[in-house]
Amino acid sequence: MITMMDFTQLVVTVDAQRSGSTAVIRPHLENPAPLTLRYRMTVRQTSAQGTSAIDQQGDLQSGVAANSVSLSLPAEATCQVHLEVFDRTTLIKSVDSDCGETPAR
Repeated sequence: MITMMDFTQLVVTVDAQRSGSTAVIRPHLENPAPLTLRYRMTVRQTSAQGTSAIDQQGDLQSGVAANSVSLSLPAEATCQVHLEVFDRTTLIKSVDSDCGETPAR
């Protein structure tokens, strides 16, 4: 018997912090019950030199810091993150974020 997971309280975010010319981007998962899902993240940087992208994938556990992506960003560069979270092969959530600014808390 296959039971469906309840993802109604699942929160998926992109923790992006920019300090000077360095940006650190990390996917984050929060859920009331312990949970491990697969993720795929693409970080795309656009600057006067062109566009480059970094792809990362792996396991994402609720409440546990995932592997981060760190990149050097020139002052005029922009950076976008696309994060997809999967339960086996089923897409659960998709998040798009700008990693150029640290959100106010």
